[in-house]
Amino acid sequence: MNPVLYPAVGALLVLALDLLSGDREEGARSRALAGLQLGAVAAFALVATALSLYWGGPPSVEGSLHVDGFGVFGVGFVVIAGLLVLALSLTHFGMARSRPAEPLALLLFAWSGSMVAMVTDHLLVLMIAVELAWLPLVALIGLDPRRLSSSESSLKAFFAHVFASLVFAYGLAFIFGATGRLDLGALSGDGSLLFAVGLTLVLVALLARAAVAPFHPWWPDVHEGAPGFVASHLSTVAQATVFLVLLRILHEAPGSSIAAPDGLGARLPGLLATLGGLALLWGHAMAMVQVRLRRLLGWLGVGQIGFLTIALVDARGEGAHALVMGLLAAGVAITGAMATLGSFSHHERSCDQVGDLGGLLQSHPVRGALLGLFLLSLGGLPGTLGFVARLRTLTALEHGGHRAALWITLIATALALTAVGRPLLAMLRPADRRPRVSAALPNEQVVLLVCGAIVVYFGVAPLLGETNLAGQLAIWVDRAVAALRS
Repeated sequence: MNPVLYPAVGALLVLALDLLSGDREEGARSRALAGLQLGAVAAFALVATALSLYWGGPPSVEGSLHVDGFGVFGVGFVVIAGLLVLALSLTHFGMARSRPAEPLALLLFAWSGSMVAMVTDHLLVLMIAVELAWLPLVALIGLDPRRLSSSESSLKAFFAHVFASLVFAYGLAFIFGATGRLDLGALSGDGSLLFAVGLTLVLVALLARAAVAPFHPWWPDVHEGAPGFVASHLSTVAQATVFLVLLRILHEAPGSSIAAPDGLGARLPGLLATLGGLALLWGHAMAMVQVRLRRLLGWLGVGQIGFLTIALVDARGEGAHALVMGLLAAGVAITGAMATLGSFSHHERSCDQVGDLGGLLQSHPVRGALLGLFLLSLGGLPGTLGFVARLRTLTALEHGGHRAALWITLIATALALTAVGRPLLAMLRPADRRPRVSAALPNEQVVLLVCGAIVVYFGVAPLLGETNLAGQLAIWVDRAVAALRS
């Protein structure tokens, strides 16, 4: 069995264990204990996947699943992000009314679908894998039935998912009609109008699923209504899945006859630069006027999506490295910020608005400083991982000659720093009354420590010279991109 299917097997095992346990006692303690037990099974499935790929021999080919170096990187990203999401989910099961078995099984199915999408070389399998990765997410967003915003966000995500799926299916039909094939090699195309329409529809579907502007309005709503660990999954695994698939497709498509001066391949950089610039300016401008913290993070996420899209402009050059670093930087910062806000509001949403941050830096200096660190990383402040990723994007645009996209990125960086300045200033102001916040749980402390260490270490690594861990990450990224180009 291919290792990318281990999480799906783990999901079935989680459901079986929950069915055989016979313990249906309700209560926070019962749900927390069940979450720990079943979460350990889910973590074992992820770790088993990683061990099988890294120490199980050379990359393998099983049917339409080709686990090359690029696929190994994608699977490793899912494993690391999945472990962080698992740690955050334990808080939800102890504080909310939902039992852990079904949400954990849905997460495992989604992770397995993401892994398959990253390693498959067949477009039909890709469509099925993306469905497996996103349909559980729609259910997870509406996990808390007590909150109307949760149900509303789930419905909006469902409509966005249906739109993207239909457009993708139409695109595959056109590509098959033009080439008679559905493997990735079919993307080399024949330059016909039928094929150009099919490829355009496939790219539009993936961009819509990634919430690239103008397909982004549901993204901030989901961040506000979904549980914290689901929003973290959305900003890490779900986003990485779509953008890494886009990167693989863009490496296939421009090598065909459509790369003629008047072909679709020649127009793709301009299209991606336009959509990415729109997401950059729109997301960060809206983040500047938000009052609710989760919506602010959602709009900052739209801006981060813009940076990732801009990196795709030079997908066959340095933009591939910039995209990978951007995925890591955005995922870690948003996960850390969501974990911090969640640790402030266990039993009630006492830290929901920007004004609620007043005095937190004095009353809870460690968590306040970490929240500021994650926000500054999203803004691209020097000394953080977000700045390193942004610098790589700017370098790729400069070397690729995309000057207009470069200036838009610089303007958006100024907007981003302005947007994150509001909550930072709120934390510095003294509070009229002592903030009512809860203590961080052990699992939240672990997530905050890991995310904070990643942001700081890889942010200052370029100043300290080539360190072992930073060097290993660079080698890992280089091998992934090299496998993509081979």
